[in-house]
Amino acid sequence: MVEPTVEQLPLPPSYGNPRKKLEWTAVRKELEDAPTYWVATTRPDGRPHVVPRDGIWFDDTWYYGGAPQTVHNRNIGKNPAVVMHVGDGVKAIIVEGEVAEASPTREIAQHLSDVNNVKYKHYGVNTTADTYMTGGYLALKARRVLAWTFLPEDATRFLFDD
Repeated sequence: MVEPTVEQLPLPPSYGNPRKKLEWTAVRKELEDAPTYWVATTRPDGRPHVVPRDGIWFDDTWYYGGAPQTVHNRNIGKNPAVVMHVGDGVKAIIVEGEVAEASPTREIAQHLSDVNNVKYKHYGVNTTADTYMTGGYLALKARRVLAWTFLPEDATRFLFDD
């Protein structure tokens, strides 16, 4: 895992000034533990589309699935830039980046499968490493993450190198 560059998030003066930075390890843990992720894409005509997804955060990448026929998947076929977020608005984590078809190594695929089988056991589906290696899964590599637990006190920006 690469440690991101950490900065105070510049805010409009009327919002106040951040006084401290969040630790990436704490933000990463929130992303790993989140049960639901909201992902926003752009339709070909420019209209936004938002949908909840299950997923696994691993190695600063969010892995998730969905049928190719969904609006979300059709949108990323035209424009892979997405925004994903977790939180309730008071506490928020916003991940920006581009989605690509996931192509994990066998080791990563096994890890994703193991986490999925614990995190989403309520679905009653047992995934295997092959599930993640045979296609149909997507990966959002973090480029920029905005996070806070109490705005503006700890509004933080994390930047990842390409």
